[in-house]
Amino acid sequence: MPLQVTLQDIRAHHPKGVSSPTDFYYMNLANRLLTLTSKSLIATELTQEMRKRIALNVTLYFEDVICDSGIWRSFVTKNRELYGRRLPFYEVEDDYPLDEPCQKDVQLVVWDAIMTFKYESVVNPENLGVTLLAETLFFNIDQEFERAPINEALAAYFRECRFMDDFYPMRDALKFFVLSCYLTNGRHVEHYLEYQIETAMELMDDSDMAYYEAECVMAWQYRIGPLALLPQEWLGMALRAVGKTAEAADVEAITWREYEPYLLEQHDGKGFTLRSIDDELLTLTYHNMAQKDDSIVRIRDFVMAMFACYRGDWYLNGPASWGNGSQIFNKVRDDVVKVDDNGLQNYDELVRQNEGSPLFYFKDVAEAMAFVTQATGTGFQDELPDEWKQNDKDVVLFLSPTKRIFALAPGAAECICDPKNPYYNKQAATEHALYLVVQNRVPGEMLRYLIDHQLIPDACLKSTVSAEHGRQLLQQNLDFMARALRRDDYHK
Repeated sequence: MPLQVTLQDIRAHHPKGVSSPTDFYYMNLANRLLTLTSKSLIATELTQEMRKRIALNVTLYFEDVICDSGIWRSFVTKNRELYGRRLPFYEVEDDYPLDEPCQKDVQLVVWDAIMTFKYESVVNPENLGVTLLAETLFFNIDQEFERAPINEALAAYFRECRFMDDFYPMRDALKFFVLSCYLTNGRHVEHYLEYQIETAMELMDDSDMAYYEAECVMAWQYRIGPLALLPQEWLGMALRAVGKTAEAADVEAITWREYEPYLLEQHDGKGFTLRSIDDELLTLTYHNMAQKDDSIVRIRDFVMAMFACYRGDWYLNGPASWGNGSQIFNKVRDDVVKVDDNGLQNYDELVRQNEGSPLFYFKDVAEAMAFVTQATGTGFQDELPDEWKQNDKDVVLFLSPTKRIFALAPGAAECICDPKNPYYNKQAATEHALYLVVQNRVPGEMLRYLIDHQLIPDACLKSTVSAEHGRQLLQQNLDFMARALRRDDYHK
């Protein structure tokens, strides 16, 4: 069967309930762009899945810009807020129109689509194949600009934001940014979803319910999109982009609680009150608990569930499992309650002795482990991965300022340009420092520390212009690159 974009592909990447006669036009446009992508200079380096995603994402970007739904506008606005420029990597006029397609926009969309499928390497955003493909695709959508139909339904979705009238349609908007939006549903999202489904299946036998719970968790928990922001932030930004500031504030103020046990405290004809494992009281109406009446609370006294507080009211957020007996509640609570661990009690003293730095350098894993044992009295509790034992030179220990625990990063010391680091090797850093950003070789919090303190100045991209140009391009966009490639992991 030939590779093609279907009508269902277009509609699957719209918010729930958004359907328009213009879907046929954009389906046909996407297939033209798919043909051009398959004939491009870079086509031999692209899988069929990559080609389809490129064509689909450029089409959806074009549709978004044409109707000015606010998605791309919000991204550009946030990027400028973070970095002082409209786009990462590319120079564009500061006042370039946001309601018209831009070639550099298309180039970024193409690059991001490709990087969704690459986890061990990085394509330079200035790659000639990416540039030429973006030029071709832009020329074709630009030719369509004056006659392309406006998807009024998509424009109205955010501008009228009727979904804000009820919690569950609003949550569907959050799910859209996680699972469907062309800009934010790419890199790592499938892995997040698989993990959450597996986690849910440990507590329930129903695969449909496990998928539903996973979706509900992902609506709040994971940082997504090239800026690694929470779904609430993306939706809030899109609403602000179309002037819905009050609604944006409501979205940004939502709080949620993870899947935990709750004990029934009291109930009446209007609703009931639950007590959480940390003694917070949650009052819900039967409607907000997806119940018709009090028939369940009259015969059950605890529930396993997730909840979210929206506009001052609590709502059930996912599947619920009711049971009987406070002793059962207490047992489950004991199983899931998180141990209050403030980490190392001597954290401040260790950092003070290390000249105020959370980074400690060692020649090998054995030396690092001996230091951890001395500092903690116990050492690491888990067995080290085999690959660490095989490549155990030039080790960095990072003492997390937030968690106050040690993280071990074998092989990373050679890449860190720090006066305190005797293992720094400029040549090795030039070759390998990029992979501290791309791969999970160092924790996200440690990577943020390295970037904030300019400790990986040799990290560079391969460039046909010059080695120095490749270094400058990455250094100027280092935080963005880390967000775009590490996403949720960058904030752990």
